[in-house]
Amino acid sequence: MGTSSLTTNPMRIDEAVTAFDEMRLIRLVQWVDDAGDIVDGSTLVLTVDGCALTVLYQMVADKNPNIVVWQIGPFNPGMLISSFVVTTMATGHLHIWLDHR
Repeated sequence: MGTSSLTTNPMRIDEAVTAFDEMRLIRLVQWVDDAGDIVDGSTLVLTVDGCALTVLYQMVADKNPNIVVWQIGPFNPGMLISSFVVTTMATGHLHIWLDHR
């Protein structure tokens, strides 16, 4: 069992989970390597409003790795999303920044 926090801003997700299934404004989503555990070949799979997104980290293409491995956004204004599911994430953490307007 992980330590995901789905009631904070940003949300912090560290396991496969439904982050939300109601309309939310999303400002930014980041897959971060804050524990140094994302390695070459690590995979993140999300389902956003029914659309599956697969992110494969390829270290060879990233000559200057940093804490943010992948991100979508920032959106200004926030992007309206009705469902956000983390299907697969074995390493790292996902941060979802909400836009409260």
